[in-house]
Amino acid sequence: ANSPDIDSLTVNLPKVTQEQIIDNKVQTFALVLERPDITLSLNLASVQEINRQANADVQLTATRLTDTASLSGEARAVVGDRPVFRLTATYRGGQVTDFGAGSVFVEIPYTLQKGELASNVYAIYVDDNGKVTYLTNSIYDAKRGVVMFTTNHFSLYGIGYKAPATFSDIKDHWAEDDIQFVAARGLLNGTGNNQFSPDGAMTRGMFVTALGRLAGIDPAGCQSGTFTDVKADAYYAPYVEWANQNNIVNGTGDGQFSPDQSITREQMAAILVNYAKATGFTLPKVHEENTFADSADISTWAKDAVKSTQMAGVLVGKGNNHFDPQGTATRAEVAAMLRRFLELMIDQSTAQG
Repeated sequence: ANSPDIDSLTVNLPKVTQEQIIDNKVQTFALVLERPDITLSLNLASVQEINRQANADVQLTATRLTDTASLSGEARAVVGDRPVFRLTATYRGGQVTDFGAGSVFVEIPYTLQKGELASNVYAIYVDDNGKVTYLTNSIYDAKRGVVMFTTNHFSLYGIGYKAPATFSDIKDHWAEDDIQFVAARGLLNGTGNNQFSPDGAMTRGMFVTALGRLAGIDPAGCQSGTFTDVKADAYYAPYVEWANQNNIVNGTGDGQFSPDQSITREQMAAILVNYAKATGFTLPKVHEENTFADSADISTWAKDAVKSTQMAGVLVGKGNNHFDPQGTATRAEVAAMLRRFLELMIDQSTAQG
């Protein structure tokens, strides 16, 4: 029902259209809904799942809630006066709420409010009990003025904001925004005493933990025990086990992982490429291949990984066209790299089309 205080728009996705998309293997199917302002892009796997569950014409509806009184107190506090949408996919006889292995890419226009940092704007999801989940895989694109995220289920989505971290040692640092971005998403924490230590070394244990958090794994489900130098109660233990089981990292020999060893830039490239492979993400080729002045110093096992991450624009060189493969990756460098990687992963759903 279209009451005056609700902006709502429904688009019909007929069964025959679903089948055409599936038969022609259309990778991305985009719907731009102009009132309310929102874009939905369905990937092939999500259309297949909708077709499997509904086996009928499906109505995709985006409804903007102009009155947040119906939200839980928690959701109201997080959303404030920012946009909130209910997304539904209905058919005669039911609703498709879950897209299985598929995902839907969502863009919601948003103008930053006074004092808000782009890095700390989030998409949030509100479940049926009114509980709020901040979506790690969401970004605010300041150039286009849109919040972007991917999801594998429909429900209530809105825009939230997390107050910036108050690290005393990042002001005017080149990676200040990137550090705020990863700290807000809980990928990297501070190092104690209200500090982030941006120029400190990134350890192997810390890096694998950040990737596990990015993947949203449940640490309780990963029993450790593979490596003799990873204590079962260490914060990184379940993440190291997960990464090892998924062929993202190997040990350093003799049954050891060396969690406190600084990670080198070429190791980081290799681990990142393995992470992309494990999560089914294809690193795009955005840039021409670059031959670094010190490319002879890159270990043979890391050459392909360095090339892939460089062409994707995730790992960039240093001054004088050097890659510095054996150099230590700093916490600031990792923050910037994680942000670029996450932006690629989210935006890629449109790029694939």
